[in-house]
Amino acid sequence: MLRVGVRFPPATGRAGDYLADVIALEAAGADSIWLDATIASSEPWILLGAMAAVTHRIRLGATVGAEDGWQGAVDTLARLTSDRVIVGTPPHREVNALIDELKSSGRSSVLIVCAGRDEAEKAPPLADGVILAATPDEVRVMRSKEADFEVWVDLSVPADKVGWVQMVSALESAGATGIIVPWNPRLIDLLRSAGEPDDRTDLLIATG
Repeated sequence: MLRVGVRFPPATGRAGDYLADVIALEAAGADSIWLDATIASSEPWILLGAMAAVTHRIRLGATVGAEDGWQGAVDTLARLTSDRVIVGTPPHREVNALIDELKSSGRSSVLIVCAGRDEAEKAPPLADGVILAATPDEVRVMRSKEADFEVWVDLSVPADKVGWVQMVSALESAGATGIIVPWNPRLIDLLRSAGEPDDRTDLLIATG
């Protein structure tokens, strides 16, 4: 099945409500939660640490920049989560050495955040996969070349359940590994109702 990653915004309200959404997403079956760690602040890492404390299955992703200095935070987070960490990094001059460093400990998965398919096709072979905006046809071409290479598609949440089902079906058929979407409260229901028919006559009969 297509995995679902969710990009979370910075915490602006009560921390309890913020973490409650994380817990609900894990219960609903989301694969991962992502935070933007490219900003010069420790807040994303503190939030990821708090998420690690209240979850047991869902993976925690951090999108980082080309500069270094965050590897220690990733290593700590990996220990807190029993290796449930994903790092998303753009392609850059030192990316091969970075991937080698992160994967030598066996603690983290590494995805390359790409601007397009051409860039994705040049992704380092040591990386676990790529994140990019892509059509099902583009995903199909990439998957046919690299059977073990993960292809994650970054997109927005469709307006309704029908659009969600159609999007998931198309990308699943194309061989995409997963999708990464921005946080939306509707995701809880969309994930929980995955695979359920829209016609719930059985419920109407049961409740009269």
